[in-house]
Amino acid sequence: MTGYFGFVPSTQLANEIENARAKAASSSELLYPYRDSVATSINNELIENTLVQVVIDLPPNDKKDTMLKLANFIKSTSSSLLGQLLGKADNAQALKSLAFLNQSTHLGANGVERVGFELPESLVNQMKTSFAAVAAGDGKNQREALQTQFKLFADLSIKHYMEDFNKTLDLGMVKRGLASAAKGTITKAVHIAIDKLIPALGKEELMIFAAHYDQLIYKV
Repeated sequence: MTGYFGFVPSTQLANEIENARAKAASSSELLYPYRDSVATSINNELIENTLVQVVIDLPPNDKKDTMLKLANFIKSTSSSLLGQLLGKADNAQALKSLAFLNQSTHLGANGVERVGFELPESLVNQMKTSFAAVAAGDGKNQREALQTQFKLFADLSIKHYMEDFNKTLDLGMVKRGLASAAKGTITKAVHIAIDKLIPALGKEELMIFAAHYDQLIYKV
C-alpha cells in the first residue's frame, strides 16, 4: 500500500480538472488559462482543507480566532504569490504544469478521486498511530509527536506545491527569488501555527483536530 494525503475536491474543482484534462488531450487552443484555473483552485482548497476548516471546527475561543487569522494570512500569501507566478505561457510549458497537477490526483479507498500527493509510509504510520491514541483518550502523550509529524507533513506539502510545481513554470531569476522568499515565509508561519495550536488544544479539541486529519491521511 502507498501513503497519501488527499482531499475530496469540490464539484467546481473536479469539473475544472476534468475540463483541463480534456483540453490538454485534444485542444489546440491556449492551455495556460486552464492551468491557472486549476492551480488557483487547488491552492485555495488545499489551505481550506488543511488549515481553515479544522480551525472552524474547533469550539469558539480566543485561540481559535488567532489561529483563523493566521490560517487566512497563509492563504492570502500563497494566493498572492501564485498570482504573480502564473501567466501567459505556450502550450508546451503549460502541459508540464497540467501533467504535474494531474499526477497530484489519485483514487481514495472508496474509489473517489482526491487531490493530494504521496507521503512516506513511515510518516503515515506514525501519524495514524498518534491519531488512534488521541481517539482513545491518550492525547496528552501525543502532543510532542504530533508537532514533529505535522511539521514534516507541512514541509512535504510546501515542497510539493511550492517547489516541485514551480519547477514546471520555468520561472526567471526574479520570480524564482520571489518564490523562494515566500516559501520561507509560509514555512515559518505554518511551523508557528503548529507550535501554537497543538499544545494549546484541550482533550476534546485535540480529538477534533486528529479526526479531521485522520480522513485526509491514509494508505491505498
